[in-house]
Amino acid sequence: MFKNRCIYLLTLLTAVIFFLCYKKWLAWYCLVLILLIPAFSLIICLITGRTFTLKVESPTGIEVGDVAHITLRSRGRMSILSFCRFNLSITDMMTGTSQSRRTSIQYGGESELAIDTSHCGRYIYDFSNMRIYDLFGLFYVKRKAPSKCNVTVLPKPQLPKALPNLSGFKAKGLRKSNSPYSEIYDIREYIAGDPIKSVHWKVSAKKDQLFIKEPQEEYFGHSRIIMRMTHDRDKLDKKLGEILFTSNYFLENDVAHKIRVTPPTKREISFDIESKRDLDMALFKILGMKIPTEDQDAG
Repeated sequence: MFKNRCIYLLTLLTAVIFFLCYKKWLAWYCLVLILLIPAFSLIICLITGRTFTLKVESPTGIEVGDVAHITLRSRGRMSILSFCRFNLSITDMMTGTSQSRRTSIQYGGESELAIDTSHCGRYIYDFSNMRIYDLFGLFYVKRKAPSKCNVTVLPKPQLPKALPNLSGFKAKGLRKSNSPYSEIYDIREYIAGDPIKSVHWKVSAKKDQLFIKEPQEEYFGHSRIIMRMTHDRDKLDKKLGEILFTSNYFLENDVAHKIRVTPPTKREISFDIESKRDLDMALFKILGMKIPTEDQDAG
């Protein structure tokens, strides 16, 4: 804005000199026109500043390498004669680093901000210090910036070097079931409080003591996918892609499993995966974990 005001003052000075030297209607016209610019700019700035709104829409389901944008929709009276400028801070939650830049958008109803999808992770786009300027950039009005925008860049499934042998995870066991209609059940002695309808009358008659049928269900033994965090983002993207592929492969074959992650703290974090929703939640949390620095990784 300081630069624009200096340019205006220089232009005004030129117009005054031209008027003093020429002293005809053209010089007078130019001088009056230039003198009216600040008033015109101020009116535009005030009207637009009072009516200007900016809405931010972020896409979902972005995968690493995709072309994606954050959409900015602006509205306001006389917006065509003004522009919006704000600070944009982008924070990578996996590294904890941030980068900031000054961004401007011209009126046009809709603008786009490119999203960096070169690596998996969760990113926070923070808007601050939003100002509405007149077309000449002489005045501005402060406006409340939009809320923070969270963007998640997901890994692309990658086929691992060798598919897991499902026969190693097909060993079943039995556990207590909450379903009263299970065809598998265990027999145990009656305990006060057990429902009468669960009494196994045939066995009870033979033993001359009350026994009940306790519903059981089969379950698969838990397989484990182990992942160690690394500072190498390319290597990390590949690992996450292989984990996503393997976990989906297990789910398609009804194999419950665990994803075990070792972050820089060396305290292992485990996620139980029994459904697609469990996998989505686990990925969301993993993509928000801090990765080790190069020194920590080497150690």
